[in-house]
Amino acid sequence: MSICISYDSTFDGFLSAVFEIYSQHLDVERFVPDRDTDAVGDLFQQNFRVETNEDSAMRLQRAIVNQASGEVLSLLNAAFLSEEEGVEMQILAFLRKLFAGDDPNYGKNPASPEMLPLYKLAGSVRHEAGNMLGMVRFSKAPGNFYVARIEPKYDILLMLESHFTNRFAEEKWVIYDAKRRYALLHEHAGACRVVDISDDAALVKAINTDDFTRLWQDYYKSIAIKERENPRLLRRCLPVRYWKNLPERQTACNLAL
Repeated sequence: MSICISYDSTFDGFLSAVFEIYSQHLDVERFVPDRDTDAVGDLFQQNFRVETNEDSAMRLQRAIVNQASGEVLSLLNAAFLSEEEGVEMQILAFLRKLFAGDDPNYGKNPASPEMLPLYKLAGSVRHEAGNMLGMVRFSKAPGNFYVARIEPKYDILLMLESHFTNRFAEEKWVIYDAKRRYALLHEHAGACRVVDISDDAALVKAINTDDFTRLWQDYYKSIAIKERENPRLLRRCLPVRYWKNLPERQTACNLAL
């Protein structure tokens, strides 16, 4: 009977699962991350739970770097953050080929059947992370905290950490991923941590009522040239799904939805 592995949705958790697959010679047909709460069980698959083991994850990361490169490890991580259904099996297929050792240059070939789809996925994730750097809008909350709310398609919050930690090293700020209900919290210089947020009511209230929001809206009203508006180009460059977290687009968002 084939096996369905459940894990905690993290990249280290996934690598721990792959480590167990090799250690116990498991015949895996499917991965179910904890975030997939609607996953339907299969009568013909045996469920197998793997808890994250940092030592196992680190050993597998070192093996990937040694067999391919650090860039390939980073690419696999980015593809994993797409959260696309079945991406774990795609990465596993690549790792099986990589560790089989049949081709010493396999890890350096981005056009292989296993790597190409991962390469494209990683590109999409990195593209959104790069765009998101310009779409984070902070509001000032009580306690001199600056708060921003985002809802990216991919799980890119941790990819924003170094940029904002360097840029606002002396400020206290929170960037909240409302889709996945967790946030980056920066309270002191050089210290940034991940926190789960089950109730975001206070954050939403702070974002909706501060002067920063009105400042953004007034600024864009003042520079807008009605005769040069191009709604089709705007939607292509700035998809509607981002608008509700951009103060300057909130009115248009209400009309578009």
